[in-house]
Amino acid sequence: MKKRILIAAAAAVSVSQLATAQAPAASEDRHILKLDDVELNTLIADVSTITGYTFITHPDVRKARVSVVSQTPMNSAELFQVFLTTLRVQGFAAIPAGRDTYRIVPEAIASTEAPLSGQGSNAFLTEIIKLDFANAMDVAQQIKPVLDSQGQVAANTNTNTLVVVDYASNIQRVRRLIEAMDRDPSVTETVALRNVPAVEMEAVLNRLQGDAAASGGGQQSGSQRFVAVASQTSNAVLLRGNAASVARARRVAEELDATEPQRDNVRVIPLNYADASEIVPILERVSQSVGGARAGGETGLPVQTIAHHQATNALILSGTPETLVAMEKVVSALDVRRPQVMVEAIIVEMSDDTAKELGLQFLLSGTGRSDVPFASTNFSRSAPNLLALTGALLTDGFTDLSKANPFRDAAISSLTGSAGLTVGFGGQSGDNLFGVILNAVENDTNSRILSTPFGMTLNNATSALIVGQEVPVTTGQVLGDANSNPFRTVEREDVGVQLEVTPRIGENNTVRLDIRQEVSSVFGSIGTLTPDLILDKRAISASVLADDGEIIVLGGLIEQTDTIRQSKVPVLGDVPVAGRLFRSDGKATTRTNLMVFIRPTIVRSKEDARRATEQKYLYVRGQELMRGIGPENSIDRFVSEVLGGAGPVGPAASSMR
Repeated sequence: MKKRILIAAAAAVSVSQLATAQAPAASEDRHILKLDDVELNTLIADVSTITGYTFITHPDVRKARVSVVSQTPMNSAELFQVFLTTLRVQGFAAIPAGRDTYRIVPEAIASTEAPLSGQGSNAFLTEIIKLDFANAMDVAQQIKPVLDSQGQVAANTNTNTLVVVDYASNIQRVRRLIEAMDRDPSVTETVALRNVPAVEMEAVLNRLQGDAAASGGGQQSGSQRFVAVASQTSNAVLLRGNAASVARARRVAEELDATEPQRDNVRVIPLNYADASEIVPILERVSQSVGGARAGGETGLPVQTIAHHQATNALILSGTPETLVAMEKVVSALDVRRPQVMVEAIIVEMSDDTAKELGLQFLLSGTGRSDVPFASTNFSRSAPNLLALTGALLTDGFTDLSKANPFRDAAISSLTGSAGLTVGFGGQSGDNLFGVILNAVENDTNSRILSTPFGMTLNNATSALIVGQEVPVTTGQVLGDANSNPFRTVEREDVGVQLEVTPRIGENNTVRLDIRQEVSSVFGSIGTLTPDLILDKRAISASVLADDGEIIVLGGLIEQTDTIRQSKVPVLGDVPVAGRLFRSDGKATTRTNLMVFIRPTIVRSKEDARRATEQKYLYVRGQELMRGIGPENSIDRFVSEVLGGAGPVGPAASSMR
């Protein structure tokens, strides 16, 4: 009972001292601590009252007693730092648990819950430190002795990072220590070569290092390794690594290069992409340039030879080391995978032809002893022909139908050639003949022609696509005497859709296209007396610049032709109203709308080519589905049977069928 009274009295004294100790400045409260051997809970309660923070204490806090004495007044922030230091001395730490809330727990527990940030140097924190050069496991072993008794460090070898948990004041020292250890110990040196090609020296040094690591059981550390990189431009080797390893590699390289070599003056270079026959003329000019620079009096130089083996697409080179190095650089720069360009063209032609004909023909004639004169109107464009019909009616002498009757044949031909509405009447009154025929025709023709040629070619290569027929065109004809031994020369001309394009890829995925586009067809023959043909031809040649995947218009034609034809009897055809009986009118209108569009698509990789192929393959499949073609006749089955594999479209797209 006596002990409880003493503790309560001490707590009352401490609270009264904290509450009454004020700084001279009335605008800011300042406090002086004078606590002698009181419970830690008492200090926590006083600090909570002054700072407004909420503290949640661990059960072990009740066992701790503290003594805190200050002579200088402190504000609330300074008081809180003294409080954190007191907790650290007692083996406790304050861990943030929310806004203005802290949990006071033993350091052993705080080390597993330390946040990434805190207030002051006495806050328990977690720090993540990334190492650039040093090994995380080695550094973790070296910094353990400088950590607090409850501090922890963990190394992550996958990311080469350290996770350090300690007081903020100690973490600052740990970071400076790690920065001193995490430095790049490697050096870089350049070894110029005279006799040995840089590529061969690179292979020798890297192979030597690999053999050393294998003989050492794979225990060669990163500090003992080096990297050798060849520079073909200067025929030198760059060495980077530990100073001792780089020095040893340099000595090996210099000794190999100083040894008088058994000169290997022949190179066989197989090409992966370029055509060897196209590279040979370029190398010949390069060798002449290099050989001319060394021809200042040197003797005994090997003869320079450049050849190619067509079967293996390989180059065979011989010459001085300098010449070989120069030619190898040229070959490596030219033998690269070239991008491709898929060029798609759309040719759209729409035409509308309308024609109207209205003609009136009449005939009046006397026969036998009639005094009526012959009068008739006949317009050559109109059908049927009134004169032919009248002649057929009057030829009563041709009663045998098995015999040829030219008048009847002409009448039949005239009737079969008629179009539109034909209305007429005629007859005979005594010795007089009369007849009238009215013909009215209106034609309206609409057409739409759509062609979509496309082709894929390498950059700077020409692609040509022709879909059509070869039509014979007479170029000459010779006849002998009495039409004997006729001789005729014929030249065949391509008629159809033609696309010829040369793409050139430029900066920012722009494509220059040199294009020749032609669409031609056979219109018909010139006449009945000659076999010569009339060919319709629409062609465009242009050089344009387009972006990758951009659709641009190449050119086109918008044309309208109006034709008015009139046949009439002079003077009579101009009479108002009645003149309609003495003339034939015709009107024709032709409208043509022709446009050519084009789109280039750059194909740089295997994925680009696959996407382009799938797009066209799916288009063919869609056409099959629209036409009701079954699986037994589909393109999938054809590809499977002929090519022995599935089509270019994956299973997801195949399930659409």
